[in-house]
Amino acid sequence: MSLLKQFKLEAADKPKAIQPFAQRRQKFIAAVDKQLAGVPDDGASTITSTWAWKSNEGDWFISPRYGRTPLELSPGLNAIKCADVQDVAKNLQKLKALADEGKLDDVLMAAATTIRSRFGK
Repeated sequence: MSLLKQFKLEAADKPKAIQPFAQRRQKFIAAVDKQLAGVPDDGASTITSTWAWKSNEGDWFISPRYGRTPLELSPGLNAIKCADVQDVAKNLQKLKALADEGKLDDVLMAAATTIRSRFGK
């Protein structure tokens, strides 16, 4: 049995090092996946996500983080307001898609720079 018939074979080498922006994206996407695991599918009002919380007025908020650093999504703004639990899940999926497309690279780089600046002190 020939392997050429079983698989699409190519001569390719794995890169020796991953680019920093790709590493930040992967780390953030893994964190979003972890938060999505804490959001129930059945519409229950209990979330075990550390990024999401419910205010006293009944609004839901997501404060995405890179490590322990909250992401500044827009100048002075670091939380996403959501209508309900399903909206929390939808917005987490949007964050994941934006990160995958590279649209959060600047935000993630700013957070990584903030984290790195604390190590020199």
